[in-house]
Amino acid sequence: MALGRDAVSCRKQDGGQADVEACLQFSSSMPPLTQLCQLPCEETCQLSLWSKFSSCSVDCVGVRTRKRTLVGKSKKRDQCKNNQVFPLSETQYCPCNKYNAQPVGNWSDCVLPDGGRLEGSLGMKVQGDIKECGQGYRFQAMVCYDQDNRIVETSRCNSHGYIEEACIIPCPSDCKLSEWSNWSRCSKSCGSGVKVRSKWLREKPYNGGRPCPKLDHVNQAQVYEVVPCLSDCGQYVWRSEPWSVWKVSNVDLKENCGEGVQTRKVRCMLNTIDGPSEQVEDYLCDPEEMPLGARNSRLPCPEDCVLSDWGVWTPCPLPCGGNSSRERTAPPLRQPGDGKTCPPSEETEICKLNTNCFHYSYNITDWSTCQLSERAVCGNGIKTRMLDCVRSDGKSVDLKFCKELGLDRKWQMNASCVVECPVNCQLSDWSTWSECTHTCGLSEKREKGPERSPEGRQ
Repeated sequence: MALGRDAVSCRKQDGGQADVEACLQFSSSMPPLTQLCQLPCEETCQLSLWSKFSSCSVDCVGVRTRKRTLVGKSKKRDQCKNNQVFPLSETQYCPCNKYNAQPVGNWSDCVLPDGGRLEGSLGMKVQGDIKECGQGYRFQAMVCYDQDNRIVETSRCNSHGYIEEACIIPCPSDCKLSEWSNWSRCSKSCGSGVKVRSKWLREKPYNGGRPCPKLDHVNQAQVYEVVPCLSDCGQYVWRSEPWSVWKVSNVDLKENCGEGVQTRKVRCMLNTIDGPSEQVEDYLCDPEEMPLGARNSRLPCPEDCVLSDWGVWTPCPLPCGGNSSRERTAPPLRQPGDGKTCPPSEETEICKLNTNCFHYSYNITDWSTCQLSERAVCGNGIKTRMLDCVRSDGKSVDLKFCKELGLDRKWQMNASCVVECPVNCQLSDWSTWSECTHTCGLSEKREKGPERSPEGRQ
């Protein structure tokens, strides 16, 4: 074994001399200055020097070869003829004097183009002169290598030092709701109640769009608006048909009279200017005022006294209490025969508070939510409230009962209100680019800061 030594120098691409520092900075690692070698001994195999490589017919994809031969007595020794230990030819790919550009590092953020006033094209959203979203470009650094995998100037690869491709910054989409539904029927058929309208969720917000209003806890897809309403207590009335003929259950066979029952149909009707017009659901009428649909009575015999139906009770004097009373009468329709008398045709009962005698007072509802114009989502509006007449037992009744008593109405029914409008986050123009953080390669950063705090979209 022996040690061989070589001299190493730094050369430019055109073959000119260069400083060693340049190769250390821009080229691959320095070749070794020394290497082990083997001098032939008398009993070892001897070979000639390698010939020059053959010429290449095609660069980069072709091959070239060089050869050597056994020398002297080595030709006759079997161990020297082992091509695995002592190869007599060597093949390698032809050198490639071409340059190869390769991307390095990660892609940059998507950068929107700068410039003059921009139009909202290609899905871009423009705030003043500043684009917030839409189509932009991102960049990636390129490095140029020679055939020996050394970094060279990017111009040799016909490159600007980076590649670019189109990219999209998604525009924010706000929460989208349906149009308002029609108002529901007032929850009370008499006096103050509430009515409701709703909006359904059509599309959830994404990419930082304005959020939806607070959704209903039960149905997460609906938004409600509730306002007070006042129903005319006379808009639904009971109407009854005439009594049926008597159905006698206990008949006096001689006189064809006795105990029996009568029935009639009772309906809840919508009351209009022209009178009751159409039947509606029974719950809309006051159940306390529902006329009887059946009655037990006696079919009068020929000589019996016959009374009319009982009239309405006279009103109790107000205030309720003391020994006041009310009366009703049933005038006779037919006088009795000889030896018979009429039953009492007058009735009297004591007036009792919240039983047959009532006090009345006004009740004011809470304010409604702020009502805007049909298309508005914020700004100035009106809020309202309702006046209700309430009986001393808590039942809502027609306003006429309070009006007849001349009760004081001192409340304001309407007031102005404001629904605050959300404000988008507004950013300044881009700052100038900062200095590059690396002395070689690509790396830049710039920033924009908020000019106005957001109240709606972030």
